[in-house]
Amino acid sequence: MRPWVLGIGLAIVLLSCKEEKDRSISINKILVIGNSITIHPPDPSIGRNGNWGMAASEADQDYFSLLKDNLQSYFPDLEMIRENVYPFEREFETIDFEQYSHLREFEADVIIIRLGENNIDAELSNWNLAESIQDFAFYLGTTNTKFIITTTFWPSPNVNEQLRHVASQNHWEFVDISAFGSNPANMAIGQFEDNAVASHPNDQGMLAISKALSTKILAIEL
Repeated sequence: MRPWVLGIGLAIVLLSCKEEKDRSISINKILVIGNSITIHPPDPSIGRNGNWGMAASEADQDYFSLLKDNLQSYFPDLEMIRENVYPFEREFETIDFEQYSHLREFEADVIIIRLGENNIDAELSNWNLAESIQDFAFYLGTTNTKFIITTTFWPSPNVNEQLRHVASQNHWEFVDISAFGSNPANMAIGQFEDNAVASHPNDQGMLAISKALSTKILAIEL
């Protein structure tokens, strides 16, 4: 047999194995917990009228919606929900998790932890944020839940150190999106009068986040 024929045959076998592996992955429910980048209610005082991820141009252009649309092409029956857990960021050492019992009842197969921008460096000591995120995640998940955690969008070395630590300690999937927030082209600068809103991911930034998460999710084994 000629070498090139053997090579084509091997490539077909490997491709078939990959497709079979992809089909064997089953994800039915995904929960995303985050902050204003994930979802923010209307607030005319800061020029926001939409109820989606700040500062995407439309509801279907935030990273959650883009990610959901993409993943449903692989998992047609996928249920995907999100929640802004800003109170956890600011009160992570004292917050009562029971206020999020409705998220626990969802029984997610995958939980994406996409937060940290509202944490204050002065409140971090030892691994207190990492430990609180771990406790919160285990409260929300089941024994079979897979966890994915990202860095912050904006540069925040101390917070990201805590996020990396909790991922490492628990063998969670980790997605570094910090480079996206270092590029002004990924922010809605000039699109909003409020500078805080304008520093959020624009459509390009949202797309970058969704692609990074999608790549990681499709690579995990349940």
